[in-house]
Amino acid sequence: MNIQGRLLQTASLGAFAVLAAMAGCSAGGKQQSSSSTPTVTDLVVSSSKTSIQDTGSDTATITVTAVDSNRNALASVPVTVVPDSNGVYSTTSSTTSATGQVSGTLSIGGDKSNRTIDLVVTSGSIRKTIQVAVTGATLQATPSSATPGGSATVQYHLVDSNSADIAGQAITITSDSLPTVAGTTDANGKFTYTYTAPNAASVTINASSGGATSTNTVTLSASSTPPASATPTSSSISANPTSVAINPAGSTSNQVDVRALFLAAGNAPVSNVRVRFDLDGDPNGIGGTLTSGTGYVYSDSNGVARTTFIPGSRASGSNAVIIRACWSTTDFDAGQCPNATPLTTNVTVVNTGVSLSIFNNGKIVEDDVKEVYTIDFAVQVVDSAGNPVQGAAVSKLAYIPRYYRGGWQTLGGTYQQTLLNSCDNEDVNRNNVLEVYSNGDAEDANASGKLEPYAADITIVNTSTGSDVTDAFGKAYFTLQYGQNVASWDDYQLTFSVVVSGTEGQAVTSGHLPIPNDVYAAAAAGTTTPPWELSPYNLTPANAASILAVGTTTVVDPATSNSGVLCQKQP
Repeated sequence: MNIQGRLLQTASLGAFAVLAAMAGCSAGGKQQSSSSTPTVTDLVVSSSKTSIQDTGSDTATITVTAVDSNRNALASVPVTVVPDSNGVYSTTSSTTSATGQVSGTLSIGGDKSNRTIDLVVTSGSIRKTIQVAVTGATLQATPSSATPGGSATVQYHLVDSNSADIAGQAITITSDSLPTVAGTTDANGKFTYTYTAPNAASVTINASSGGATSTNTVTLSASSTPPASATPTSSSISANPTSVAINPAGSTSNQVDVRALFLAAGNAPVSNVRVRFDLDGDPNGIGGTLTSGTGYVYSDSNGVARTTFIPGSRASGSNAVIIRACWSTTDFDAGQCPNATPLTTNVTVVNTGVSLSIFNNGKIVEDDVKEVYTIDFAVQVVDSAGNPVQGAAVSKLAYIPRYYRGGWQTLGGTYQQTLLNSCDNEDVNRNNVLEVYSNGDAEDANASGKLEPYAADITIVNTSTGSDVTDAFGKAYFTLQYGQNVASWDDYQLTFSVVVSGTEGQAVTSGHLPIPNDVYAAAAAGTTTPPWELSPYNLTPANAASILAVGTTTVVDPATSNSGVLCQKQP
C-alpha cells in the first residue's frame, strides 16, 4: 500500500500535563467576539531548542502564545519576531491562531560563527526576548617546529560541526611577545600565520575566529622539546576528503586535511609525538605537496598532529596517492621511519566531475509483517557532460543525526505531536563506541548505558538484487527502512557516492522519519493506538503525563573536534 507521507507536529518545551491544562484553559476560557479587539497583557515565548548547530540545516521552533489578563489565549493577535546576529526567522503567519499561538522557524542564515541570537518578540506594547545559541565552529591549529630567531608558521583551519570549511571569517592572532595580526580565512577555511620566533624557550599564540578560539604554546628549540607525554598504544591516520580535484597551475584551492591521532591507555591523548608526513616516495608520480614539508609536526594536547595535502595538476587512479606518517616519541632524522609499520592513508585526485542526484516520490509503504515503513530512492549518476553513466556501483550510508523526546496526544481538538527535547546523536565521534573523552565529557549523557539514538532504527538497502549498480538510464535504486515505532522520532541523513574512472561524486539527502497519512488519520480518530505514540527515547517515563523536558549538555570530542548537544537523564 503506497500512500503519501505527512508529518504533523508542534514544538514545545513544557510537560504534557501543562500543555493539556493550557489547552483546556484556551478551550474553556472567555471567548472573544468577532467584533471585539483582543487586549494582550502578556506573551509566552518558548523555543524547541536552547542551541542550534551551525550546519545550516539545524533549526529551532519559536512558539509565541498571546494571553489576556485572565491568562486566556487570544486569537488574531499580531506578533512580530525579530532576530539579531544574522539569524533568520520565517513563519507562515504573523497573527496568532485560534489557540492563541503563532510559530516560526529560526535558522542561522549564512553565518556559521558561534554566537547568541536574541529574538525580540513584540505585540503592541508587550515586548519579550528569548535567546538561542549557535554552536559548532571549531578553530584547529597546526604549529610548525620553531627555533629562536627563525621563521615559523601556525596553520589555522576553521570548521563547522560537520567539519565543513568556514570561509571568509575574520581571524585575529595575538601573543604577549609577537605583534597582533588580523586576516580572513580562505576558501578552504584556512589561514596561515607566519612569525619570527622570539629569543625565548617558548611562545604562546592565541587565535580567535568565528566565535571559536585556539591557544598553542610552541617550544622554540627542537633539542629542548620534551619527549612525548606517554607511549602511544593506539595510532591512526585519516584524510578528509579522500577524493579531491586537481589544482590548476598556480592554485592551491583544493586541499585535503590529514590528521594523525595518538592515544595511550584509557584513550588518553599523547602530546609531543614527533611526526614527519610524506608521500611515501610518490610511487605513482602523481605529485602534490604537504604544508608541513620535511619538518616535524608535534601532536597537540588532544594527541593530534595535522598537515595539509595540496594536489598538483595531475589526476590519479583510485586511492593512488599515499600519504605516510613516520613518528616517534623522541627526535629522529628526516628520511627515517622509526616504526616498523608507518601510518598510511590513501587519496584520489580527480580531473573531471561526476554528478549525483537523489530522487524520491514521497510515498511511504507500510509493511506490518516486518513492522517497518519504507521509502524508495533513486540515485541518478551522470558524467561531466550530463550523460547517464551505466554500470557504476553506488555506495550508500544511513545516519541518524538527532532524535526527539515527547509524544502524540489530542490538544485543542487536534491530534498532534509535542516535542519536549531535540537531542543530538550521542555517538559524537561516529565510531559506534560509548566513550568518555580525555576532557571528561561523556557520550552517554543520559546515563542509559548505551548510545542513543539506536543506529539500527534505520537502514538503507538495495531495492532489489544488483540495484545498487546504475542501469542504462544511469539510475540505482535503494529503499530506506525504519521501525514503525520510531516514525516521527528520528531525523535521517542518507549519503550516496560513486567512483567513475577515478572520479568520485557524492550526494546527501536528509529529513524527518514520516508517518503515513492513513495511519495518522486512524490514530487521530481514536480507532487505533499507533506504535509511534510515545518516543522510544523517553527512557524512564511510561505514559504521557510523566514525560518532562530534560536539560541538555554540549559534549566535545577533543580528538576530532566533533561536538553535540546531548540530552540528560529525566529526574
